[in-house]
Amino acid sequence: MKSFPGDRTQSSLCGILTAVLVFSGFATATWASADGGRKAAAKTLAKEIERAQFHKVYVADFLDSAGARTERGCFFSSTFSTNLSKEPHNFAVVNRIQAQKQLNDLHISPQDLQQPEAMSKAAAVLGADAVLVGTVDISSKDAKLSLSLHEAVSGKEIHSMHYNEHLQADFHSYFPAYEDPAAHAYLFPNLDGVSAPKCVYCPDPSYTDEARRNKFQGSVVMSVVVDEKGTIRDVRLVQDPGNGLAQRSIEALKKWRMEPSRDPEGNPVTVRVGIETIFRLL
Repeated sequence: MKSFPGDRTQSSLCGILTAVLVFSGFATATWASADGGRKAAAKTLAKEIERAQFHKVYVADFLDSAGARTERGCFFSSTFSTNLSKEPHNFAVVNRIQAQKQLNDLHISPQDLQQPEAMSKAAAVLGADAVLVGTVDISSKDAKLSLSLHEAVSGKEIHSMHYNEHLQADFHSYFPAYEDPAAHAYLFPNLDGVSAPKCVYCPDPSYTDEARRNKFQGSVVMSVVVDEKGTIRDVRLVQDPGNGLAQRSIEALKKWRMEPSRDPEGNPVTVRVGIETIFRLL
């Protein structure tokens, strides 16, 4: 979270402005709750993986109810994969971006992994003895996941579980997600070994006269693309509190300079991220 000095012009009220990159930690209790729920579910899975004495697990793309691969399903599979890899365990987790490149060479699709033979073949190449597959049902407000842990060689289901989440505005700021054309993998900041872009020069937006008169406080949530050169483009408004604050936030972004995200090999990559600007009056 990055704090900026307040705008003290034309008013005795002092505006305290804070810009928050969604990928580095949303400043709301709802974000903390969602992040905590995902981590708790991953810990439950980790216990089952260790109980089965697996040594290496691959988290496949989670499919929708029709069996299609979607960017939102991939976001959740990347989240579970990353959370499983963060905690110290007696097993390793296959990097999903690197795995996708190998599966592309084998012409194995996420749908193929639902079949024991393809699952066994893919796992052998990836060096995994367990595969986590899942189905995701996502609406504008909720996500419902059905997850299944399988022994890779036999395809036998070892454990199944459900995970439900009420989605907040920040979730939708990740989409439409950027897909690496070479790896055919969706890239999300701080997931799968992809770093988050960093501010190099990020001047604060200013309060509007209307917001000062109304003594208004609120947050603007935007979805932006940060390309491999660190340029911000394709700005999309996710949450607008009114009082002209969204326009001020968008104008400020035009002046920002960023250090781009990097993939697991250290190459600069394009990602979509969420940015929240918080306006407070003292």
